[in-house]
Amino acid sequence: MIRRALEERLRPHGVTLLGYTALTVLAVRPGLSNAQLARRSFMTPQGMNQAIIGLVDRGLVCRSPDETNRRRQRIELTPTGQRVVAECTAAVEQYEQALLSILGDDARQQLNFLLRTVVDANRQRPSATPMAPTAG
Repeated sequence: MIRRALEERLRPHGVTLLGYTALTVLAVRPGLSNAQLARRSFMTPQGMNQAIIGLVDRGLVCRSPDETNRRRQRIELTPTGQRVVAECTAAVEQYEQALLSILGDDARQQLNFLLRTVVDANRQRPSATPMAPTAG
């Protein structure tokens, strides 16, 4: 349900949810390789390559050879890509606010705290495997 709602909000901008994820990663970490971007976007390198082709064709990202390794391509947002990320982010944030509108201020703060706790705990783990739930 949430994924479908997000896709509907991104569609007018010509971006899929996976494409938006890749664009937001590149907004924070420009110059990643295809493999690096795939890992950070929870996609396979093959799937990311297909997504990047579409994003390049739309003029949202550009690729250039890495100066330290000519076989590797660096991927960066274009000015159009930066604009589309900003527009999509506004649409996504508006949807998030609508979802959270049923919560009072205390419940929002508690939810935010709990989510940050989970994220922080998993960042500190050496493996990519999420922490197992504990009884309690």
